[in-house]
Amino acid sequence: MELHEFLKLIKRKKQTIFIIIIVCLIITLGLALTQSFKYGSQSRLLVVQNNTGADAYTLSKSNEYLGNLFSQVAYSSSFYNFVLSSQYDIDDNYFSGDENQKLKKWRQTVQTKTISDTGIIEINIYHPNYYQAQQLALAVNDVLINKNLNYQGNGQGIKIVVIDQPLVSTRPVKPNLPYLGGLALVGGFILALFYIYIFPEEKNSLELIRKKAYKKLAQNPITPNLYNSPQNQNNSNNPVNITYQPLENQVIETAEIGEQSAQDIRPTGNINNVFRN
Repeated sequence: MELHEFLKLIKRKKQTIFIIIIVCLIITLGLALTQSFKYGSQSRLLVVQNNTGADAYTLSKSNEYLGNLFSQVAYSSSFYNFVLSSQYDIDDNYFSGDENQKLKKWRQTVQTKTISDTGIIEINIYHPNYYQAQQLALAVNDVLINKNLNYQGNGQGIKIVVIDQPLVSTRPVKPNLPYLGGLALVGGFILALFYIYIFPEEKNSLELIRKKAYKKLAQNPITPNLYNSPQNQNNSNNPVNITYQPLENQVIETAEIGEQSAQDIRPTGNINNVFRN
């Protein structure tokens, strides 16, 4: 299909594209609203090394290694136990079930990442309760600062400091409805383009407005007087019935004539008088 033909197809299938986009948007937001809303807490920590004998490149690679190490350690069961046994007010009922379920819930609650080779660790906590999100963030930072020796071989000259204290969002950040809505609009538009490309026939169009208009027209048929012929007017055995067949962008009128031939009722004279009422 040529580009100009596809552009014409898009113009002709505007209702189909619109309906597919709306359906994708409704499904996406509907699934998002089934999830619980969660507040987000974000903090940043820095790995600092006091190794004066190493060059800058070696320190940079070491910071990158330690940052990745500590960010992955935060998902472990031992780290989870350190957090729950800390001095902070954490509701452990939120992490219910067996050990596997608790660890799965924990990994959904905490998310960590390192920023390149800077040694900066970004920690995000998500929880339905504002206060619990704050307490969990403080507990995670405390464990990383004071118990990082449990996860490294040589702790000489290595420490972790907080560069950004935990900041809890004033509104829930999960699920991110604006982001999901925009994603649904883009995805729905792409899906609609694939649909009209694969199924360009009019029978596959989703055009509710046109279907309603045709239904109304079918309920109120019109029977015009096609011919102003006395012979046709006096012949009751040859009725003229009008039916309507929808095509692409128009309504076609077809006449069904009785047994009498069309030549018998063909009017004489000027052709302009044929369709005169």
